[in-house]
Amino acid sequence: MKLLTPRPDPRTHGAVDYLACAGMFWLPGALGLPEKTRRASQLAALSYLGVAALTDYPLALRRVIPFRVHGQTELLSVPLLALMPRLLDANTRERQYWHALAGLVSVAYLGTDWKADPDE
Repeated sequence: MKLLTPRPDPRTHGAVDYLACAGMFWLPGALGLPEKTRRASQLAALSYLGVAALTDYPLALRRVIPFRVHGQTELLSVPLLALMPRLLDANTRERQYWHALAGLVSVAYLGTDWKADPDE
């Protein structure tokens, strides 16, 4: 009996990336978070969007960045997201937002099969 489900493939990860970018762009405003958090989150969303659009997976606009490098970039962004509250002198709601983002990016990273062939 297999206890774990298969890890998401590059196509699925790409779909999650684009949905996450939309959320990072619009969610701080919908939550009524301060302007500094909205702008920082929008900048992060646009950065993620740029990487997603250029990653070697089926949903990319141009397949330039190897899928594994995309994963390494994503992993390196987790500490930065976790540090954003300190960098922005954030209040409690903002801290919760940034820590939730860091957690979600961690889950996406850990849940993806980075060795998968982007063309399969």
